Amino acid sequence: MKNVKHILILTPGFPADENDSTCIPPLQDFLLHFKSRFIDVEFTVVAFQYPFDKSFYKWNDITVFSLKGRNLKRDKIFVWDGALTIAKYLAEKSKLDIVHSLWVGECALIGNRIATKYGVGHICTLMGQDVSKKNFYLRFLNKRKMKIVALSHNQKVLFKKLTNYEVDDEIFWGVPSQKYDYDCYRDIDLLGVGSLIPLKNFKLMIEIVSKLKNDFPQIKCKLIGSGKESEKLKKLCRQKNIENNFEFLGNHSRENVYKYMRRSRILLHPSLFEGSGIVFAEALANGMHIVSFNVGYAQENHKWKIANDEIDMIDKVRSLLSSNLDHRPLNVFPIERTVEAYAKLYGVSN
Repeated sequence: MKNVKHILILTPGFPADENDSTCIPPLQDFLLHFKSRFIDVEFTVVAFQYPFDKSFYKWNDITVFSLKGRNLKRDKIFVWDGALTIAKYLAEKSKLDIVHSLWVGECALIGNRIATKYGVGHICTLMGQDVSKKNFYLRFLNKRKMKIVALSHNQKVLFKKLTNYEVDDEIFWGVPSQKYDYDCYRDIDLLGVGSLIPLKNFKLMIEIVSKLKNDFPQIKCKLIGSGKESEKLKKLCRQKNIENNFEFLGNHSRENVYKYMRRSRILLHPSLFEGSGIVFAEALANGMHIVSFNVGYAQENHKWKIANDEIDMIDKVRSLLSSNLDHRPLNVFPIERTVEAYAKLYGVSN
């Protein structure tokens, strides 16, 4: 009988069921592809905050414990105690080999405690806005007790700047190659995807469409996502008189986002910060071109233009709109490489 390795995943949130496609999509892709590649590895997931209404369930044959923290500060001690209790149970059953926490936060804090108590390794993946000088955990967690993984070179550099520590590895979140329809009509000029919050900077997208409308009167732009800036952005559209050019689509399933990507020419992503930016990988895999700032795992290539400032972003979008674009898919962030990289960290081989 082969030796089964057990990995405990600590995460703030996890899909409530197998149809919950928008909850940390890269983690979902990773677990599904890792399981199919390494059948002798078993995962147990502990979700600290979300789902809100389940305590124990199966997700694609992976055991999930939801601690139902619901982002309530007063319940933190009970959530942490719940995670420690589950780890104790797994350790007593000889089912605890590695702890893998997501975000430098409470999951990493508890991950360190579990790893120290039971003498197992701890891997922590940086995820995005946790790499910030405002993050208490980033400053005071004992980083020597865990292997720290950055999602991108930009995130790696920022982490070193803020902590004076080097990350142990750099592993991007990959995406699966997409089934591609070469006959799909690209009727959307610009697509935006993301939370409607100040950091994503979608007001710049509206400004760009407003300015480009003079050269492209029929320019068609759609924005997928929701957030606290929704009404503010809609008001700005009315002020700029581009209501007929700009449509707010709200939230959509991941499958529907991919359908919109296959109808779109350019992903315009004016975000001011990304830990990685999985939307970049998804857009390329669905045949889109990209214009963005140098955030996340941005990398200049024949389908990805990196803007230096707002004026440069407008110029790059204008140039692409005037071009005959190649919409063949490009997967420069394949999920297979992500799986192999983490397998090496986990000490797993065939």
